[in-house]
Amino acid sequence: MAARMRTVVWAGISPAPIISATTELGRPTCYRCLRPQPCCVCASIHPVANRTRVVIVQHPRERRHPFGTVRLARLGLRNVDVIVADHDREGLTRCPPCSLPGAALLFPSPDAPRLDPRVELAAPPPALVVLDGTWSSAGKLRRDNPWIQALPTVALAPSQPGRYRIRKAPRPAVQLSTIEAIVSALETIEPDTVGLSGLLRSFDAMVDRQLAIERVHRAPEPRPPRSADSLEPDPPCGNG
Repeated sequence: MAARMRTVVWAGISPAPIISATTELGRPTCYRCLRPQPCCVCASIHPVANRTRVVIVQHPRERRHPFGTVRLARLGLRNVDVIVADHDREGLTRCPPCSLPGAALLFPSPDAPRLDPRVELAAPPPALVVLDGTWSSAGKLRRDNPWIQALPTVALAPSQPGRYRIRKAPRPAVQLSTIEAIVSALETIEPDTVGLSGLLRSFDAMVDRQLAIERVHRAPEPRPPRSADSLEPDPPCGNG
């Protein structure tokens, strides 16, 4: 049966915020980062001139996820493409093959060579393919696309757990958010590139703002003081 796919490719866009009138909930929203106006991080993002091409293959469920970090990558990297996969008629999550000579797949396979910033790379890959989704859906993207399976795999050697406190990873010590993984890989492949740490600061700011909003929403509303007329007398003590 012929497959039917609807794949969307996003190229890099300007980091300047563009504020919409309202969202479905009546809140002004930035069209660039797709965050509510109070949570917009566009002003803190300065595009990085990365030499290594980054191709993000995104699971369709992640495209409109409110806490996705691919938007930070699109705003913060000049050499990045985002391919949104789709479900075909067979129920597989597919995207058209990309011609990426020498590319490597960034994936935490147990037997994959580690990108360790303490070890100089003999032959850095000219391009990185990064899968965006939950760990289950990222595995399906790799399984359902033979061209992704054929790529040599590299993995990270993170020195600290992931900082994505909004969404939890099964193994936070080795599994990072998409933007954390990309920055970590680029810092190893091209350590002289300026501005990569700034992307993580924007990421931290996004997480901090979201958690602050959640704390406000979870806080119980204070009860208004009752008037003296509404106060009941204390119960009598003893037998009266």
